[in-house]
Amino acid sequence: MSYVAIKGGTQAIHASKKLFRDLIHEAKGITDGELQQGLLFACDRIMSEGALYSEKLAAEALRRAGGDLLEAAFYLRAHRSTCKRIGVAELQNSNSMQVLRRISSAFKDVEGGQILGPSCDYVIRLFQTHVQDDEEFSPQENSLANSTPSAMESLRRNDQIFTLDNHEKKPYDVSRSFPLPPYPRSALMQVMSRGETGAMLAFAYTSMRGYGDVHPTIGDLRIGYLALEFTHPFTGKKVKIGEIRATACESIGSFNRDPRDGNLRLSTGFGFCFGFNETKAITMSILDMTMHHSGYSVGGVDIASNPEIVIHHIDGIESMGFANHFKLPHYVTFQADLQVLDTAVKEGRNE
Repeated sequence: MSYVAIKGGTQAIHASKKLFRDLIHEAKGITDGELQQGLLFACDRIMSEGALYSEKLAAEALRRAGGDLLEAAFYLRAHRSTCKRIGVAELQNSNSMQVLRRISSAFKDVEGGQILGPSCDYVIRLFQTHVQDDEEFSPQENSLANSTPSAMESLRRNDQIFTLDNHEKKPYDVSRSFPLPPYPRSALMQVMSRGETGAMLAFAYTSMRGYGDVHPTIGDLRIGYLALEFTHPFTGKKVKIGEIRATACESIGSFNRDPRDGNLRLSTGFGFCFGFNETKAITMSILDMTMHHSGYSVGGVDIASNPEIVIHHIDGIESMGFANHFKLPHYVTFQADLQVLDTAVKEGRNE
């Protein structure tokens, strides 16, 4: 693009593309299954940020991008824009998830128990082949626990949770049109669910570290499989058409006064995204809490609690595109800048 205007530009572009393919050609020997299973978390992150749930396409995108996760997510987002929408899936409650991992740092004992599941939280980050203790256990592979209610249900029953008013008749669809302020919560949640993990972590960290006052407790964090239901076009009945890997997180913040009745209640935030993405779901819940509950801005600094700031800066594909567009030829505008500089220098000498 644009470099075709340079002498020999077309041939150079073809050669550049070939060099890139040659550079990553070894990736062709990695099968889809090996990528989907061995690089599970990378593929899940690609599906989440690409806003398209397809394990096969995520693996192919990872291969074509040579391991660059943002580029791979770009592949999925671009493909998604070409897909025809045939309908809308039924709403699902994350509590119905068949959990592979479910923990709560807010309670010692929870209904259904603490299920550690697969996690690198308990791994010593040393380059060693194995740990002796692991050999003593033989967990069943793909063992799933039945759906269990959130660990926070007891707080809700005791009316200790601040519940946000929902004035939306139906969820906003950010894939059809980008929202304008004031942003509906459903729009914010959708933008965050496909946001770039690192960007969201950075914004949430500003509030955790000091440009805010969020130090949450994880009320319920779960990863597992959620059924995907659809209304059959002929029978009109709900049918299960598949399931997706997903992560859901409910975090608990400090208490605030509920303006509706003046009672003190705990503020909460919710995060949900495709795949096994714990860090993203946690940071999403923190940002959700920060943007929808007052009292988390410190010293007049308004970063993570400002939806206008968050919503326009967490899409990794848009950010990457804007940053990378600077690599395109800008010689016309730069020559104009040089002319302005020369004029300013000459005028400065004449003063």
